Amino acid sequence: MPKTTPQEKGFPDWSETQNYGISQLKVGAEVEPHFHDCNEYWIIISGRGDAMSEGVPYELGPGDMLLTKAGDYHSLKVTEEMVAVYYYGVMPEHGRWGHLHEGVDLPWEKHLKSIGVKASS
Repeated sequence: MPKTTPQEKGFPDWSETQNYGISQLKVGAEVEPHFHDCNEYWIIISGRGDAMSEGVPYELGPGDMLLTKAGDYHSLKVTEEMVAVYYYGVMPEHGRWGHLHEGVDLPWEKHLKSIGVKASS
């Protein structure tokens, strides 16, 4: 079984994870509304926060996991100093890394069309 770090990102081909990290967030920190081209998961180790995912509000605390499907908007406001592990699932071919924003970045289907790739059904 291989070992990796957030800097190495040495994931084997069979892994369903392609990126991860540990976030330490101060009270009042905010993660702006955004989406990704892959699924994203947050596991709260300590602290608390108010999240929004797919228009549904969630209170997060230690042991909670927020699961956000590719393309769904989500955000976070930290209410108690937080440590959280995040990881991204498999990034599809032609997927874009990082936070994508409404009105700036195209939704998945339009992104594919803009680069001349036919979406699979």
